[in-house]
Amino acid sequence: MHRQSFMIRSDNMSTDDFGALFTRQFGNLYAGMPRPDRPVAIAGVYGRYDGMSFRNLSFQGDLRTGMPDTDDEITFVFPTSGRIVFSHASDLVGTPQVALAVEKTSVKSVGFIDGHSQYGMSIRRSLFARRLSLLLGRPILQPVRFQPLVDMTADAFQGIKAIVGMATGSAFDPLMSAGSLMPARLQEMLVDSVLEVWPHNYSEALQRPQKLIAPRHVKLAVDYLQAHPDALVSGGELAALSHVSLRALQDGFRRFVGTSIVGYQRQVRLQRAYDALRQDASRSVSEISLALGFSNVGRFCQYFQSAYGISPAELRRGHQN
Repeated sequence: MHRQSFMIRSDNMSTDDFGALFTRQFGNLYAGMPRPDRPVAIAGVYGRYDGMSFRNLSFQGDLRTGMPDTDDEITFVFPTSGRIVFSHASDLVGTPQVALAVEKTSVKSVGFIDGHSQYGMSIRRSLFARRLSLLLGRPILQPVRFQPLVDMTADAFQGIKAIVGMATGSAFDPLMSAGSLMPARLQEMLVDSVLEVWPHNYSEALQRPQKLIAPRHVKLAVDYLQAHPDALVSGGELAALSHVSLRALQDGFRRFVGTSIVGYQRQVRLQRAYDALRQDASRSVSEISLALGFSNVGRFCQYFQSAYGISPAELRRGHQN
């Protein structure tokens, strides 16, 4: 069975021709965007696969365009010439010395200026949340936020650029196009490399040495919440089950678990909800949330969106597809 390619290559195509090729391959993400008022040629490689895109592109001529209404993606840009300017709350400017991490949903427009060329990728926030949850052993309740500007000359960032260069190189193309294993590994490499070296609000947690060993009363409470995610148990009742005072249990959770009792219970429930939404198509979002102790389905959806960067319904649709 022939597998549809997820990469396109351009040899100095006009913006109209490149846009037509892009639309045939990936859908009309840029529908309604104004056409450039002067000729612009685009050369290079663009690929898109399962919540991420990667690219090695150059622009002959200045171009300003809007940003498509995509899923909650973060775009990372490693300029090699010229400038790229994201119209944000304030302008973010990337140069060969400054790499950018930009949240697409907050961008009004982007300009490619002075013969701009770049390596780059865009990654759905939920992919970062899922990986962080696995690495840290807990659901991610606060969206991951990356430092917007970094020194591109640092060796670590050059390493990420090299991964994109490998993925977009012509010698690697047959292997990338042969099946789904290599694109999936590329996705893992890009997610892990960015989490490893690009500063973000979970960097400190990832770099901590081995976790402190929690005392027995904290472990008893954690084990109970893991075994009974739907239990309507108060902090006082949990403290009694653990044979300590509420204050001692609260202090233990903050020190050894890194969150409050209520926060940890919510994390456990969200993780179980995530698994149930992927594995049990027979139950609705409402049924799953209520079964796990969320009395307000709307509030559950807000918590879930914040934790995983995607709504429960979107997660289920994506998994079914």
